[in-house]
Amino acid sequence: DKQNSISIHSLARLCSLIFHQNRGYPFMADILLGGYDANGPALFNVDMFGSVEEKSYVTTGSGSPVAYGLLEEEYRNDLTVEEAKKVALRAVKAAIVRNIGTGDGINIATMDKNGFRLLTDEQKKSVLEL
Repeated sequence: DKQNSISIHSLARLCSLIFHQNRGYPFMADILLGGYDANGPALFNVDMFGSVEEKSYVTTGSGSPVAYGLLEEEYRNDLTVEEAKKVALRAVKAAIVRNIGTGDGINIATMDKNGFRLLTDEQKKSVLEL
């Protein structure tokens, strides 16, 4: 029910409190939390100790330094959705190539006021061909 939905900011704070209360146990993970609510789009990173940061873009995992390098170079606040998909795919591909601990699967999704959409393999191919 959208009338009783929790805001993305409040959800990030709730996750932060849960993680902080447990101090990394049993949740040994960084989580990315994003969505679209009455305040617009929001993206948060919550680490295993409960630290929470709102970001324009974020990566997590062993390939993060590689992905961040590309994102810092190519991210702009005025990217179109299609441009952002291409940058995201290139960042993940760079991490896969340069970091042995990064898996080889790529999932890309978009979120807006109309909901969440996971790109199909066909859609990912078309983004790579842009």
